[in-house]
Amino acid sequence: MGGVTRLAAAAAAATAAITFLPSTASATSATPSPSLDTVLAAPPSGYSELTSAPFHGHFTASQYAAQTADASKKASVEATLNREGFVDGYGDAWISTSTGHVLVEWVLAFSGGRGAQHWLIAAETGDKSDPTYSHADTMSGIDPYYGEHVVDAANKTAGDAFSFAKGNDVFLVLVASASDNNLATATAQAKAQHDSAPESTIPSSHWPENQSNSAAFDAGRVTAYVLVAVLILAVVGVVVGLILRSRRRPLAPAYGGGMAAPAVQLSPDGNYWYDGQGWRDASQEVPPTAQRSSDGNLWWDGRTWRPVPQPGTPPQAPTG
Repeated sequence: MGGVTRLAAAAAAATAAITFLPSTASATSATPSPSLDTVLAAPPSGYSELTSAPFHGHFTASQYAAQTADASKKASVEATLNREGFVDGYGDAWISTSTGHVLVEWVLAFSGGRGAQHWLIAAETGDKSDPTYSHADTMSGIDPYYGEHVVDAANKTAGDAFSFAKGNDVFLVLVASASDNNLATATAQAKAQHDSAPESTIPSSHWPENQSNSAAFDAGRVTAYVLVAVLILAVVGVVVGLILRSRRRPLAPAYGGGMAAPAVQLSPDGNYWYDGQGWRDASQEVPPTAQRSSDGNLWWDGRTWRPVPQPGTPPQAPTG
């Protein structure tokens, strides 16, 4: 629980940083077009947006570097990003309450293709040296790229991620959950992201390497990766922590005076709930105090999510 709390605090810090830090991207003459908030692939059906995830929306080099666990590396991470021509970053996350999966997508735009590929190489090097790294994930149809399977044994979470460079942009697709069944979704989503991404967000004729010699890379290569694995682990810990808490007992709707809604009393077989005077069929009626999902399609019985009966739903025979 301590690990989830620590990572949640990091997520909160990321949100605060995004709100108050000045934009590094605005200081450069290069502006991504199309805008980065339009290039992330849509999530699969059944996912809803998770606005509490780290890096929700645009982020700068400073905001990215601010999340490193090693404070002494922050300046190096930011300097490396800027040296490679970082222009802008954008991230989003979605959650599927039915499958327990969390999908995270990021894009980092650089002023040229060389900077994007340099960052991808550095990220892969760093991720492979992180304790959460388990093994490489492979797929066909995207290049250059790398894939990885990460495991946080302490918090019993796992994730599969693919990162690739396309033009002047670097994309990351991560699927995480409390179960080790993320690879198929991550592979399909990475392919969808690669196919839908533009060839570049800055014309190649404007790339620094096509104008003059770019800055040396090797000197800052190692510092670039310091944060990548930390960020992936933070996402896994925070969002999976949310899933686990929601499965144990989601917060009940608040009543006047701040009192929590009363718990639903179920029969031992789970087929009926008690309304204070008699037992009602749980397959036909939803307790008025039960918490519902954000889309209104599910209700929480204190142990699991149940579908909300629709008008005309035929009665289900009791089991047990």
